[in-house]
Formats: sequence, structure tokens, C-alpha cells
Amino acid sequence: MPGLSEQEALELFARCVAEVVGERTEAYRDMLRAVQSGQVVDLLLAQSSFDSLKPEARRRISELVQDLVAQHMAGDIDATDPDAVSREPD
Repeated sequence: MPGLSEQEALELFARCVAEVVGERTEAYRDMLRAVQSGQVVDLLLAQSSFDSLKPEARRRISELVQDLVAQHMAGDIDATDPDAVSREPD
């Protein structure tokens, strides 16, 4: 299975943020805005919101993203499918 484009990777990251901290959070809203606009200022705001999350939340998001990308690269899932993000890592 091929790698992810920059846009697909951002979308996957946003879905993982939503999975871990919820869709009603500033971090998710800022990430979604960045994904939709692609503007540098929105990407910087999303990064700032992510950086302001508690370390545990950032770690869980990172682990979930890494797990899904590894599964995608192995051909086990299609990480571009929004339904691919359905659980947090163990």
C-alpha cells in the first residue's frame, strides 16, 4: 500500500486528535481548520493547540497515529478511510 499524501496525513492526524480528545475541543477544531484551509497560519495555530494539550493526550495521539500508519503501510488497513480510526492504542 502506498504512503500517505500530506493532506491524507493531516486528515488522519485530525481524526486521531478527535478520537483521543474529542471533536468539541479547541485542538480538534484548530486541526480541522488547518486541514480544510491548508494555510500556514492555521497550521501554526493547530500546532499551538496540540502543544497545549496535556502530555498524556499528546502521547496517546502520537501512538494512535503511529499504529495506524504502520497498519496502513503493512496493507492491513486503509488509513485514508475515516472509519480506520476507531480505537485508541492499548
